[in-house]
Amino acid sequence: MELDNIKKHCERLVKQIDFYVGEGKGREILSDLYNVTGEETPQECAKCANDVISRLEDNIDSEKLILIRQECACVKTNKYSAYNKKYFKELRENNTDENEYLKAVANFLNGRPRIGQKVEFVDGKIITHMGIKNSCGCFTVKNGWDKPESITWCRCCQGTLYSVYQFVLPEKACHMDIVETHATDGSDCVFSTWYTEK
Repeated sequence: MELDNIKKHCERLVKQIDFYVGEGKGREILSDLYNVTGEETPQECAKCANDVISRLEDNIDSEKLILIRQECACVKTNKYSAYNKKYFKELRENNTDENEYLKAVANFLNGRPRIGQKVEFVDGKIITHMGIKNSCGCFTVKNGWDKPESITWCRCCQGTLYSVYQFVLPEKACHMDIVETHATDGSDCVFSTWYTEK
């Protein structure tokens, strides 16, 4: 199954820009980049993605940009997921201490599909390693690049993880950030997750 292509990605991106920035702003900012067909070569997809990054960074403030990119995730989990309805509930019932629960969550998610190659609980944070070999595993560009030009592109992978991690402690605010990705010349794509009172 094809999870995403550059056309679907741009369509999702326009909707999120319109939501966070203002109606009509998505097409205005992306302009000619919105005319992709989904039949582009990986190299054409990569060029389009880098052009998209430039347009976004030139026109949208960084806080809104993170929210927009997170919402562009190819794969998202919702509140009806087994993670939320079953697994996290069972883990929480068996681990009343919050740190022990988060450690159990990390152990449970370690190596699972859509989560990453390695998940661990370190110094109060869930650390997720998503890297695929030594290059970017983005479905949208399909190996059209070794790495994106900016971590702005990586925020949609952050969104995939956020869609799961927000349900770990739903009564708390879930925060995420990038530790490193191939875009920062890292050897892996690593994300950090932590929780605070709402």
